[in-house]
Amino acid sequence: MSDLVKTLESIVGAEHLLADGEIRGYAVDGVVPHAVAFPASVEEVSAVLAACNKAKAAVVPWGGGVHMGLGGVPKRVGVVLGLGRLNHMLEHEPADMTSTVQAGMTLAGYQARLSGQGQLLGLDPPGGDRATIGGILAANASGPRRLRYGTGRDLLIGVRVVHADGRVTKGGAKVVKNVTGYDMNKLYVGSLGTLGVIVEATFRLHPVPACERTWVAAFSTAAEARRVVARILDSPIVPSALELLNETAAREVGRRMGVTSEVRGVVLALAIASVPEAVDAQIRAAQGMAGEAGDHEVLDGPAHEAFWAAAREIDPGDGWAVVVKASVLLDKVGEAMEYGERLAKQDGLNVAALSEAGTGILRFYFRGDDGENGTLRLARVVEPLRAFAVQAKGSLVVLQAPVAVKERVDVWGPPGKGFAMMRGLKEQFDPGNILNPGRFVGEL
Repeated sequence: MSDLVKTLESIVGAEHLLADGEIRGYAVDGVVPHAVAFPASVEEVSAVLAACNKAKAAVVPWGGGVHMGLGGVPKRVGVVLGLGRLNHMLEHEPADMTSTVQAGMTLAGYQARLSGQGQLLGLDPPGGDRATIGGILAANASGPRRLRYGTGRDLLIGVRVVHADGRVTKGGAKVVKNVTGYDMNKLYVGSLGTLGVIVEATFRLHPVPACERTWVAAFSTAAEARRVVARILDSPIVPSALELLNETAAREVGRRMGVTSEVRGVVLALAIASVPEAVDAQIRAAQGMAGEAGDHEVLDGPAHEAFWAAAREIDPGDGWAVVVKASVLLDKVGEAMEYGERLAKQDGLNVAALSEAGTGILRFYFRGDDGENGTLRLARVVEPLRAFAVQAKGSLVVLQAPVAVKERVDVWGPPGKGFAMMRGLKEQFDPGNILNPGRFVGEL
């Protein structure tokens, strides 16, 4: 490994290579790398990967570190490949509403650049202020505005990737167009860097809306809130986000916003983006569908922004935490939230639950005490909740958990019928198995 470290130093420079005590900050599930390299160009990324491949050293791509909790405990970690220096917007064609950006740029930085031209990238995953473009794509992370804009797979039109042996390839295009055949560039989205390292991405963009406001209403039960959600989805209302929060999540959001009033029941949040007159009309229509709902208000400006920022950044709090993402049929969302709360109560855990009620995506933040007993209780909620999700035609993935929990549960769940194809792609793209070994589905 010492020879590899010297080679990496010659590629990225001594000042951009860590190989001493500082590397502990880049441990992956407790596995400490031998070195951390920060290349400044695609060519340097290629050279680093080629050197690691030759040395048979495992490589873990690292953007902002936001999504490093996703995945199984790695089989080995030789080199962490930090992409933070690849942080530039390369092209922006406002008339075509497309842009190309390097993978190490943060989403927040990218949005700031785009907003100057009145445009945005329709992604708002948790951790977006720190998460990089490459990390978001590798984890296929999304947030509440998935309902309106879709996921990274929907917005990505081109990609540049460095493979395990250092080869650089491109997929897709820099214009929005309809194509036939396989869209290979989207193969890398959600693959957790196991097929190649994303270094550039080209997206289709959307205009920044003239106005966006949020209607927030409290209901006594999830079922009652879900009935209003069903009416909204079956109406001409066009939400940009539609979120359900259980009482614990709503209180955490309120705390982060500086709201001191007590929250009771389930909170429904509806964001509408359009011209001001249309926003107001659609919010009035939603209020009419709610009937005699409890407390409700309309958030505008900083309050609107603060609400969604807090909803994206739920803090599990003190102690050990397990964060899971589940998908279920739309008519099972309320039941899934209540089932997750029952599981938590049975094991003496605290849970904040949020649902993107228009897409069937739920996030659960389970919190327990430190120690072996807390670990066992946290691990016990995963499989019953996964079984519920599967029965509801969905799935469940563990986004974050202590190593002791990961050792007791499968973070991804059963690989499914497509696993043979996934394994074949891994063998073809990374025959030496150096890219994130053991962290993806089926320990790929």
